[in-house]
Amino acid sequence: MKKTTIFFLVIMLLVGLTVGCGTQKEEAAEETTEPAVEAEKEEEQEVEPVVLTVRMPAGAPTISMLKMLKESPLELGDVILEFESVKSPDLMAPLLMAGEADIAVIPTNLAPKLYNKGVPITLLGTSVWGILYIVSHEEIENFTDLKGQEIHLIGRGLTPDIIVRHLLLQNNIKPDEDVTLTYLSGAKDLAPAFLGKKSQISLMPEPMLSSVLMRNKETIVAFDLQEEWEKVTGLEGGIPQASLVVRSEILEKHPEIVLAFIKKYQEAIAWVNENPALAGKYAEELEIVAKGKVIEKAMPRLNIMFVSASEARERLEAYFNVLKDHSAEFIGGKLPSDAFYFGE
Repeated sequence: MKKTTIFFLVIMLLVGLTVGCGTQKEEAAEETTEPAVEAEKEEEQEVEPVVLTVRMPAGAPTISMLKMLKESPLELGDVILEFESVKSPDLMAPLLMAGEADIAVIPTNLAPKLYNKGVPITLLGTSVWGILYIVSHEEIENFTDLKGQEIHLIGRGLTPDIIVRHLLLQNNIKPDEDVTLTYLSGAKDLAPAFLGKKSQISLMPEPMLSSVLMRNKETIVAFDLQEEWEKVTGLEGGIPQASLVVRSEILEKHPEIVLAFIKKYQEAIAWVNENPALAGKYAEELEIVAKGKVIEKAMPRLNIMFVSASEARERLEAYFNVLKDHSAEFIGGKLPSDAFYFGE
């Protein structure tokens, strides 16, 4: 009897130990399994952020984005925007064609040219409405006074040249007959030639004009070509010289981000117009200009304001038609279709 009792006690003890070990193993397994599952869930939830590049050439396009450049990179939801200013407008076409610029401010005529050649981009709006002025050492009252004169400029056959020629013709002055157009080799030669009085009349873009005015306060701004453009076209708003575009793929995949970007860009433009001194400081810090005072002085003549593509379409097409009449190649052969304009 005693042996039987002892035998049952041993069996019960072994069962208890086995159950206890099993429970401990299960609890240990649960402890090790739960964190692993949670880690897997966290890994599944972690999504690589989308990085979009925003690029613009030096000059007014870069100035329009000074606040955004200063804040770069900029986060909009799950998207990170990285901003970069490039030295020349000539670099913008290769960047867009290679997909190395997702959003960009470019010379306006380049947008339809790329679109008509099959580059999938959409024009979102225009943000630079003309930076061209004719300056002189002597008073000039009207276009008639330009007859027999010599005008120094740069960029033979480029858009500023076409604009000048168009305005001369619209004022009954024949380029190369009634007036001599002399082309300097580059922008770096324009200001020294005028300041050294080697040229008496020059086509001067901003912010170069402000730099000249700071060095020679007797410089006369004879013509605001934006105002002259309005007179001959009958359309207000100036010359649509630079516009905002986006790769169509980005617009399709992230429409909400594009809309948010446009809003941010409008805020940046409002800021730069309201804070010219601080904008100049930013430009100097970012090594865009040597002296921030130049940007501060130039702001009123840079004509930076955002107008949506659909709202600006009539003015854009008037501009495209002038360029097309000179050479259809400037806009890729024809006016772009409705799909080119965002919001149409």
